[in-house]
Amino acid sequence: MHGGLEPFPSPQPIDDHLVAQLLILRTIWNTSFLLALIPLFIGFAILQNQPGMIAFGLFIGSGWTILSRVMPTTNFSFPNTPYSMGLIEQINELRVGDFSCCNNPELAWEVTAVRCRNCRVNHLKVARPDLGRVRTDGMVGRIRLLLLDGFPLVVSENKND
Repeated sequence: MHGGLEPFPSPQPIDDHLVAQLLILRTIWNTSFLLALIPLFIGFAILQNQPGMIAFGLFIGSGWTILSRVMPTTNFSFPNTPYSMGLIEQINELRVGDFSCCNNPELAWEVTAVRCRNCRVNHLKVARPDLGRVRTDGMVGRIRLLLLDGFPLVVSENKND
């Protein structure tokens, strides 16, 4: 899943690999709703026959995942995804666009914005969501990824959904 992408903490260049990765992550994020239905039904079926901690855990865990997908964001957009089509279209426009911020513009998506690597001009002020790259921060990074559910660590000033 991380083919053509930079290693984890470094800024990601705006290229076709990034747009393809965002589209793949959007598909995976949206289908996780359907995958969460499987343990929900299994847990519900087990709870119908006998009470059990594992069945209750399946039921609660998958229910929590489904609720996190259904709940709208602060601006009441649906679905609540870190990989919206509007964001992917903006990144693609930056990829194919012609910018004259400096002699040799090299756009890269940093943690808080898309900037030119040479002149440091902001082209898009949107925080970078998790891109599915191999992480080097170990267990802390995995826990952060589970808690944030792919959303960026910092909040963007302008929301693009």
